[in-house]
Amino acid sequence: MKILVVDDDPLTLTAIAHCLSGKDMEVITAENGFDAIKYAQEMSPDLIICDILMPDMSGLSLLCLLKQFYFDKVPVIMMSSLDKADMIMASLGLGAEDFLSKPIDFGKLSERVRSCVG
Repeated sequence: MKILVVDDDPLTLTAIAHCLSGKDMEVITAENGFDAIKYAQEMSPDLIICDILMPDMSGLSLLCLLKQFYFDKVPVIMMSSLDKADMIMASLGLGAEDFLSKPIDFGKLSERVRSCVG
């Protein structure tokens, strides 16, 4: 299974990749939305995990592009330190499968990944 993780924080990318790698999962990382679109087209991920607050292209903008033009069937888990109800509802309303609050609880992350691609 291929998982694309998108976050502008290299430490978060490393931590998530470490958490998920080796469980029959190949983790691909991108530090911005533009790279994420490129990698999604090239590598056809089974799941995308994406931060909301990123420079240049927000995670919500990326989610819209992915769902409209590229990968409407690929589940997306959004994550953010802004766990306010409006952010969660915006994510789910735009087609995200799930939402995780930061800091990431890696046990919950593994559970949610399994439930999305089960």
